[in-house]
Amino acid sequence: MRYTIILLLGMVLFGCSEKKEEQPKETYVPKTELLSQLKNSIAGDAITISFSTDTPKETYKLQIKNAYGSVLLNATETETDNIKFAVPKNFTRIAGPFNWKLLLDGNILDEGTHHIATNAPKATYVESYFGPRSVTAGRNDFSMLTISPTDAYDNPLDDGTEVTIKYQFLENIDELQISTESFIAWYNVASTLKSGRILVTSECNGTTSKELATIVYPANAVNFSISSSSAHNFADGNQIVTFTSDIIKDEYGNTVTNGTLVTFVIKNEKDQYLYTIGTTINGVAEAKTLHPDKAALWEIQAFVTGAAESNTTKFEFKSAIKDYAVHFSKGNRNIDIGPFESFMKQLIPDGLLLQLDIYNAEGEFIDTKKTTSKNGVCNIFLGEHFLEEGDYILKLTAAGITKEFTKNIHGNTVK
Repeated sequence: MRYTIILLLGMVLFGCSEKKEEQPKETYVPKTELLSQLKNSIAGDAITISFSTDTPKETYKLQIKNAYGSVLLNATETETDNIKFAVPKNFTRIAGPFNWKLLLDGNILDEGTHHIATNAPKATYVESYFGPRSVTAGRNDFSMLTISPTDAYDNPLDDGTEVTIKYQFLENIDELQISTESFIAWYNVASTLKSGRILVTSECNGTTSKELATIVYPANAVNFSISSSSAHNFADGNQIVTFTSDIIKDEYGNTVTNGTLVTFVIKNEKDQYLYTIGTTINGVAEAKTLHPDKAALWEIQAFVTGAAESNTTKFEFKSAIKDYAVHFSKGNRNIDIGPFESFMKQLIPDGLLLQLDIYNAEGEFIDTKKTTSKNGVCNIFLGEHFLEEGDYILKLTAAGITKEFTKNIHGNTVK
């Protein structure tokens, strides 16, 4: 048994010694040579890359790669010892470099770079942008004109391409030459001293852009003058007083824009304020307000907020109502006031305010009642539910005239 095991081991060792060592497989690389010596072309031109090879029947691939992507091409033509690849149009129309690699079974056999120039002679297109579309007069503001000239395939033209700019204002037309830099050309069109409209256009390689415009608006208003007027100066609470500015302009003599808001502030002799507003039309602002219902002295000043102010003008109102009658009845609970007569003995318009202040016999304030006139008279009734019987001080005020009465308020029968 031992002899048999030794024999088997000997046979195994003899068989292993007779096995040949496996040799590495050699990869055959065909010989190729670039035949296309043209490394530059113009956008839109057809591009063919060809090679000579000793094995044209192999499955060669050509990888094309530019800034927009890559594609893997098959040979379009194989001859006895040549292979050709046609570059697609979407690659030949894009200006700039693209890289190529000749591949076989994943191995790179050859590689290179091809440069495509813009095709300005075929056609030039001009894209232009202008803004902002409104500026302020005074040379401190401007609108920027930006021009981007491209070829027929939307490739930006080379830096240094000459662009002509023209801009017009009133009777003046200016022209200048600038060059593209980083694919664009730009120019700042300064605002003018006068308000109006500036028109601009640009031209490149005989192609002109569309007309663009910016509006030069007046600058901030400067100080101005105002006046006041009315049909009369009686404080009747009915007539209208009108405040009018002169033509408001900016520092360059331009009439301010229509719709400029002007605030007219009114101060009376008691340092109380009210205001009215107006907007400019052809530079003139106008505002109106009612006459007061009692004598007053007004001081009026106008403002363009944050920009300008006017002079201060005065308007004095005379009292239109000199006196009025007061009649008590029904236990002094019913009070008839009037008639109120204006400066020509005419009845005043409806709406005159009358105020009754009620005090007790010791002069302590109790309550206030208000009403307005109708058909020239006013009426106040002090009902039992409102005021108990007793002695009271009654103060009536209307049209700036105050009358004081001490009355005993009792039942509704007339004493």
